[in-house]
Amino acid sequence: MTLADHEYAAEVHEGTETTTHHVVLSEAFLDDLALVEPDESALVGEIIRYLLNREPNTAVPRELDPAALVGQDPEFLPELRRRLT
Repeated sequence: MTLADHEYAAEVHEGTETTTHHVVLSEAFLDDLALVEPDESALVGEIIRYLLNREPNTAVPRELDPAALVGQDPEFLPELRRRLT
């Protein structure tokens, strides 16, 4: 769900656990992603799916800054690019 420009809420249902995540797509992150006019809603969905492939929804941060993940996981940006092209 879109909250504002580049700001989204994502609700994740996994088993009996439901979590809500606030995702902000910074201009710097979008520039690093280097995609021409990405569909931001689809991008948020792929970010969440990427994280859920690695950890349960309860371990995904409630306040999610994808730019911070770039430095923590070298596969993150290349995988997002692959998924969105």
